[in-house]
Amino acid sequence: MDELPSRIQLWDRRIGKQCDADLVALTRELAATKVDGLWWHLKGELLGRPRDEDDHHWVWRKLVGQYRNHLAWHFVACQTPDGEIQGAVGYRIDFRSSLVPGAGSVYVDRIAVAPRNRSWLVRAPLYGGVGEGLLLRSVCHSYILGLSGRVNLLSVPSERTRQFYERRRFTRLSKDDDGMVEYELGAEAAEGWLQQAGYL
Repeated sequence: MDELPSRIQLWDRRIGKQCDADLVALTRELAATKVDGLWWHLKGELLGRPRDEDDHHWVWRKLVGQYRNHLAWHFVACQTPDGEIQGAVGYRIDFRSSLVPGAGSVYVDRIAVAPRNRSWLVRAPLYGGVGEGLLLRSVCHSYILGLSGRVNLLSVPSERTRQFYERRRFTRLSKDDDGMVEYELGAEAAEGWLQQAGYL
């Protein structure tokens, strides 16, 4: 793998087929108009309360603005051909591995799928594979930088979210008093995932 992927494949649940989506830089303007301004205005039948979602209070334009001059930080969005943002991730590339002392890692600070794509929140979600594609982008960045694909993150206190990471072979490192769980994707698991995805 010589360069970061610029596209991912999603599953369009409305037609039951795969479709391509672009991975683009999440700017303050894009965050303000396509994420913070739209994501929580849900249509159709809801299965849960949006305000109960762990990321309901996140303001992506402020996050992007806060770190826009920090070279180690990257914000990436998944954008479908209709121009809508289906998910976003913010990560930094100057972290340190917990599993391998002295080794570098990428740290995923925030990752979220647009609420309209959450099967537990809306009756008819639009796209599948958004979160996995964005997370895999951070693994690719780690690999290209010579960090062996290692990725660290803190999981929100949700069993569903923890299962999402553990299915992808993230190692559980610790648990905070507030229920947040620290994870790391080790080099072997990262390489296996990259091979499975066709990047290696």
